[in-house]
This record gives sequence, C-alpha cells and structure tokens, in this order.
Amino acid sequence: MENILQNLDTSVFLFFNGLHADWADVFFYYVSSRFAWIPLYALILFLVIKKFRRKAIGIIVLFVAIVFCTDQTCNLIKNSVQRPRPSHEVSLEGKVHLIDYPDGKIYRGGAFGFPSSHAANSIAVAFLTAFFVCQQKRWGRVAIFLWALLLGYSRLYLGVHYPSDLAVGYLIGAVYACGGIWLWKKIMRQRN
Repeated sequence: MENILQNLDTSVFLFFNGLHADWADVFFYYVSSRFAWIPLYALILFLVIKKFRRKAIGIIVLFVAIVFCTDQTCNLIKNSVQRPRPSHEVSLEGKVHLIDYPDGKIYRGGAFGFPSSHAANSIAVAFLTAFFVCQQKRWGRVAIFLWALLLGYSRLYLGVHYPSDLAVGYLIGAVYACGGIWLWKKIMRQRN
C-alpha cells in the first residue's frame, strides 16, 4: 500500500512539475519567494489595524504566533522524517524540471521537504485573513485561498515538494489557524 501511495504521489508530482514554460519558471520562482509577498502582508496588516484599532495588536501577535508554530512544526517533522525533496531524490534525477536562480545556480531547496512549510504558513495566513479581514467580502476570502493554493503549486512546479508534502502542510496550517481562531473567540467571549 505504501508503494502505491508513493508511486501515485510521484506520478502526480511529475505531471504538474512537467507543465513548464520559460515564462512560468520566472513567475513561479517569484511566487515562491517570501519577499515577493511583503506588499500582501503589509495590506493584511493595514486592514487588521484599520478594522480592529486597539485589538489589532492581539490579532497581529496571533498571526505571528500561528505562523511561527506552523513553520516550526513543519521543520520538526522534516528533521524527524527526513524525506528527500523530489529535487534531491536520486531516483528522479533527470526527470524533475528544476529552474536556475538568477545567478545561474540550480534551485533545489533544502534536503528535506515533508511537510511543506510554504503550504502550512500560507494556508494559516489565508484562514486568519479570511476570518479577521474578509468575513463580509467573499471575493477576498476566495482570493486569499487562491493565493495559498498558487503558492503551493509553485512548490510542485519548482520541483521541491510532492503533493503529499503540500497536503500535510496545508493540514498543519489549517489546524493551527482554526485553533488560534477558536482561542481568539473564547478570549473575546470571556472579555464580554
């Protein structure tokens, strides 16, 4: 059963990783970059402050704490499980589409990829943003979740994560975010 799941994971990965084009190499490299999304994070910060005023500091601390927890949980699991990324998998050498950094080096990511921190962090931010900022704006909720999915897809495209890495990362991020939202609601009920 384990081999069937691993083969399915690899086949799905190779299919999506194989859908590449020169323009998409550049696009997904920047989609995957943490620094490319600073304007989005600044917008979320601005909207939280605008909407919540004095309560904003607590919400910002919650965002930071949740992302920290998702990131560190993923790192702990990565170092425990030590599943190589597809870009480091010897049996996939020559089959994985990898891209070059702007300086010409090949982008491979770190040694281990299970689960994806990018997926965990982005879905956690999406859940928190949807709850705190976009409750009344359906288009905003749709947009923030599409952003998280696009970020996850970029990791497949770049050859650094299997679909299961993303799925487990999304699950971790969703659990932490929902737990944080539950805690926030409980605290707010006790204050009222």
